[in-house]
Amino acid sequence: MVSVIIPVYNAEKTIGRAIKSIINQPYVHQLILVNDASTDNSRLLMDYYKDKYFSPDRGIILDIIQLKSNEGVSVSRNKGLEYVTSPFLTFLDADDEFLSRRFCRDVPLLMGNETIAGIYAPVQIVYEGRNAQISHQKISNEKERIGAVKEDNTSLFSKFLGCADQYFLLSGLLIRTRSISQIGFFDPSLLFCQDTDWLLRVNAAFHLLPSENKIPRIKIWRHVKNRILTPSLPAKFRLKMLWNWLPFVMNRKDFTLKQRFFFINSLLENPEEFLQSKKSKILKAIKLLVRNPRVFTWLMKG
Repeated sequence: MVSVIIPVYNAEKTIGRAIKSIINQPYVHQLILVNDASTDNSRLLMDYYKDKYFSPDRGIILDIIQLKSNEGVSVSRNKGLEYVTSPFLTFLDADDEFLSRRFCRDVPLLMGNETIAGIYAPVQIVYEGRNAQISHQKISNEKERIGAVKEDNTSLFSKFLGCADQYFLLSGLLIRTRSISQIGFFDPSLLFCQDTDWLLRVNAAFHLLPSENKIPRIKIWRHVKNRILTPSLPAKFRLKMLWNWLPFVMNRKDFTLKQRFFFINSLLENPEEFLQSKKSKILKAIKLLVRNPRVFTWLMKG
């Protein structure tokens, strides 16, 4: 019923944990590992786990896809999408894991609601040591639980983009495979925030349901060496993504005044200045609104 796509790049320390968290999951039909030209022992470990845990009588199909050169996570996920054979799919990073019975509530809920394209579930953030926690909290106000169950709504896009705490992560989404043809693949030009950009397309195109899992069945591990700990580079791509979405956002009527201000404030962030002064942000806001009168109109009237 479910295909799981895992992009893999130099994940020899964690890929075993990710694979083992999937092999006994009810409803999982296919595991797709996309090796993005790893230079460590990731491929050897994938072959090892294939021989140890996967066989015709086990019920889970394992596909290992080898990329000839390092292409990045977007290309890896896109390649994985080409191999999906199940009606539902989800993603997992090579350093994260599913807990037991991850899909036991979500699959029946999705099967019973044909008009619903997907379900978003909460995830648990886990820090790999005190140093990892300190490093991440220096650059982010990320909560320990993300995507907690909320009421059914038709304005998830505006909440996702216009609030600091109402969003979910890629590994928390279970989506119908047939929906991919409508929203397209991940954008390879975004080295960061490509998952957020894709989830925004999902939110803009479809109606989703919150999972019935109130306790997270997904663990997202944060490490000292996570890519997002170089704040200026992710911030540049986040800003690029937000500007790409601006024309679409201004045509929506479901943003509250608070959400509109939050979105515009996000456009004013300076990727090169971690602690931006109020004065510089005010000056930047004036320039933005003067040069873009439609933005001012949208901000004030919606």
